Amino acid sequence: MKYVIGIAIALGIFASTAFAQTRYFLFPSEVSEFASQNARAVNLFGIATDVQTTEASGVQFMVSDKSVSIPVIYQGQLPQEFEDGNPAIVLGEFDGTVLFANAIILQFSSKYLPAAALSELQSYGAQISD
Repeated sequence: MKYVIGIAIALGIFASTAFAQTRYFLFPSEVSEFASQNARAVNLFGIATDVQTTEASGVQFMVSDKSVSIPVIYQGQLPQEFEDGNPAIVLGEFDGTVLFANAIILQFSSKYLPAAALSELQSYGAQISD
């Protein structure tokens, strides 16, 4: 009986940890509500705008959907294809105000994105591969 209770507790801890690390694909208008109730680790997608490079904080830009923009800070080399006005997926941690990015994706595949995300990205002119 002790083993059953121990295994149940271990599975509960594992499940809560796994869900806390889950990443979701979100539009900027969905990030604040999601991050306040769930994991801070998110995949944000929309249009990159207002790109600025500074020595102190790396690259700063906004990721926007049709109604909301989220500021992003990225420490690292931008992908060569990264341009102001292009669709992008930004992976990182949202602190309630700013997304601290650790990766930027600019090539999109229908194998890995949900249908709603594909549709939205296509409305911005993103090229989607199969």
